[in-house]
Amino acid sequence: MITRTVHRVVQESLTNAVKHAPGAAVRIHLTHRDDRTTVRVTNSPPPEGASPASPAAPPAPGGGHGLTALRERVQLVGGTLRTGPYGDGGYEVCAVLPDAVGGRRPSDGPYAPQEPDQDPGPPHGLADARRRTRRRFVVAFAVPAALGAVMLVSAALLAHQLTACVLRPADFAGLRTGRTSTELARVLPERQFPYVPDRMAGDHPEPPGTVCAFYRSNGNLLEQVDIYRLCYADSRLVAKDVLPGTRRG
Repeated sequence: MITRTVHRVVQESLTNAVKHAPGAAVRIHLTHRDDRTTVRVTNSPPPEGASPASPAAPPAPGGGHGLTALRERVQLVGGTLRTGPYGDGGYEVCAVLPDAVGGRRPSDGPYAPQEPDQDPGPPHGLADARRRTRRRFVVAFAVPAALGAVMLVSAALLAHQLTACVLRPADFAGLRTGRTSTELARVLPERQFPYVPDRMAGDHPEPPGTVCAFYRSNGNLLEQVDIYRLCYADSRLVAKDVLPGTRRG
């Protein structure tokens, strides 16, 4: 959850800068000290003549829900979020996050089950924030070339995240219930898929008393694919399911 929150802070900050300060220089600073990680994203004022909404002022009416949802997400994992003017007409988003949620650190083993459904804030609020983020990234490709490098880096990070959580169908078919998470770690991807649609999760409730992990069935980034769900009880695989996706064509 901490890793996903760091990614969300950077993602929301970049899209906010694109919307309110097109053409401005954006800097991302990550520092780690003791048991805290600080993520600071700052942007300079937009170039003269860009005519954005004032970056040093709150977003225009109808906006701001992304930062509200982000603040709830940061607070849920025990962190703090500060936003406001920066320098001479710029803007800053700064999040301070702990290394662990609720004092618990991830397992030292090769596989540590997470709970992707434990998203912060109201589910509909997060879904709206995600949709707005996707729309902003689409719009961002039309901004001047000055922001091209920033958007390419963001797209590369997202593509890597999606391809790193692909479980091959043959490997999924070979998984057997009763095996421990440590035994299965050698065939599982290095990451879990963090963006399971609410519809999928709602149509297929998790077995009671289990912790479930989710993986994509292939690396096609242009369509919604089947999601593989592995559910564990006491670190042993007790259920494996296919959550069907909606394919194009």
